[in-house]
Amino acid sequence: MKTIIGLFKRLISQVNQVKTLQMKPLDFALILILMLASFTPFFLFKGTQHHGSTAQLRVNSKVIKTFDLTKNQKYTYTEEDGDINLIEVRDGRIAIVYANCPDQICVRKGFISKTGQTIVCLPHRLVIEVMSSADDDENEDRIIDY
Repeated sequence: MKTIIGLFKRLISQVNQVKTLQMKPLDFALILILMLASFTPFFLFKGTQHHGSTAQLRVNSKVIKTFDLTKNQKYTYTEEDGDINLIEVRDGRIAIVYANCPDQICVRKGFISKTGQTIVCLPHRLVIEVMSSADDDENEDRIIDY
């Protein structure tokens, strides 16, 4: 019985010692530095996206059509199995304005215009990606694998 009471007293004294630990001023400085460092990628990569001049429509990684974003136009993509996507280019932006897929995620994405942005319609296996220009060497060297 005495050993149990002795263990209990030691446990209480250790708990009290843990409660008395306090943060040092350098701990606050370290936490502040780490918090600021976590935002550096945001500031470094801010503004790296530019408005694209073309957009590619791909189905199953095969380029179906390239859109010039400087010209307002509408295009309807239809598949033999009944898949329909109405694509609209307006004011330098592109969007899927109608699709007969069940989830409608591609329609809710809205208009995109910056290089690298994509609209994906998974049920129809369709991807629209904004590119910088049609004849850019950077776009030709890209590897696309979905």
